[in-house]
Amino acid sequence: MSYIPGLEGVVVGETAVSHVEGEMGRLSYRGQVIENVVEMDYLEAAWLVLFGWRPGKAELTEFSDFLSRHGALADADLDLIARIPSGLHPMKALQAVIPLLTHRRDRFSVGDSDLNDESVTGLQIMAKFPSVIAAIRAGRSDLADPGRYSAEQDYLERFMLMYTGSIPGNREMEIFKVVQLLQIDHSFNAGTFASRVIGSTMAPVTAVLSGAVGALSGVLHGGADEAALSVAREVGSPENAEAYVDRLLSEKGRLMGMGHREYRTVDPRSLVLKPLARELCLGSDLENEFKTLLAIEEVFNRRMAERGKDVWANVEYYKGVVLEALGIEPAFFTTMFAMARTVGWLAHFMESRVNNRIIRPAAMYVGPEVSAA
Repeated sequence: MSYIPGLEGVVVGETAVSHVEGEMGRLSYRGQVIENVVEMDYLEAAWLVLFGWRPGKAELTEFSDFLSRHGALADADLDLIARIPSGLHPMKALQAVIPLLTHRRDRFSVGDSDLNDESVTGLQIMAKFPSVIAAIRAGRSDLADPGRYSAEQDYLERFMLMYTGSIPGNREMEIFKVVQLLQIDHSFNAGTFASRVIGSTMAPVTAVLSGAVGALSGVLHGGADEAALSVAREVGSPENAEAYVDRLLSEKGRLMGMGHREYRTVDPRSLVLKPLARELCLGSDLENEFKTLLAIEEVFNRRMAERGKDVWANVEYYKGVVLEALGIEPAFFTTMFAMARTVGWLAHFMESRVNNRIIRPAAMYVGPEVSAA
C-alpha cells in the first residue's frame, strides 16, 4: 500500500459531469468544451451539467419556472438570516444557513421520469442561492434588498437586482454569465470530492451542499480571487511588481491565483476570463489593479521560466477584478463561486446516488506500535 499526499493523481471514482485534461489545457462539461459552454444561456448550460444534454425550449422554460417559483425566501428564511452576526464571513453564513432553509414538496420531471425528493430539494436550494446571498449582504448594506425578488427576471438578473438594486447593462450581464459558467464544475476538486464523501453516507442534500460550501471557503480552494486582488492593492502599482515577486520568491511565498495542480499548460478558463477583465477594467477605477496584476503575472512567468518552469495564471487570478467591476465586494467573491458550483455539486450528487457506495479509504498508520499488556 502506497500513500500519496493530497491524493494527487489517485483515481477515486468515475464521473461523466466534467473532464479536466490538464496536459492539453482543456476543460469540458458533458463533452462540451468550455469555450462553447460560455456561449450558452446560463440555464441551458446548467441543465446540460445537471442532466447530460442540452434542453429543448419546453424543458428550459420548465426549469426557469421551477427556479422562479422556489427562489424567493420564506419569512422563516429571512428571520434566520437576520439573526446572523454582522461580522461573520459570508461563506460561513452561507454554510450555516443552507441546512435550515425552507423547502416544500414539489415535482420536477427530467425526460420521462420525476426526480427523487432529495434532488428536487437540491434544485430548490439552488433556486434560493441568489436570494440567500443578497439577504446576507442586506444585513450589512442598504443597497441590497431580497424583497426586490422578481420572478420575471432570469436567474442571474434576479440576483443582480437583489444584490445591487439594479440590473447591469447587457454586456455586463453577459460577462457575469461567463464568469459563473466558468465555475460550474471542475471534476473532483476538493469541494466536489467533499460533497461526494458526504453524499455517500446517504446524508441529505442540504448537508452535502453545506459541506461543499465549507470546503470551498478555504483560501487554497475558493478564496484565491479575493487574495489576488488584495495582492494587487498591496503592491500598489505595476512599477512595484518586480520587487514584490522577487521578494516573494526569496521568502518561498505563494502567489495566489498562479498555477494549478491539474493544468500543465494555461488554464483554459483564464484564457476566456483575462480579456474580459481587460475590457471591464481599462478606463475604469480598477485600471491600476488590473495593470498591476498584469505586471505581476509577467514578472512571475519570467522568473519561473528562468528556473525551467511553466506556471500560469489560473481562473482565480483575474476573477476578483472582474467581480468587483461588476459590483461584487471581495468578501462575497467566493459566494459567487458557490452559487455557480452548486450546479456541479448537485450533478455529482445525483450521479453518485445511481450506484452509491460509502467512501471509506484506508490510512497508513504511522503511530507507535501496540505495547504488550
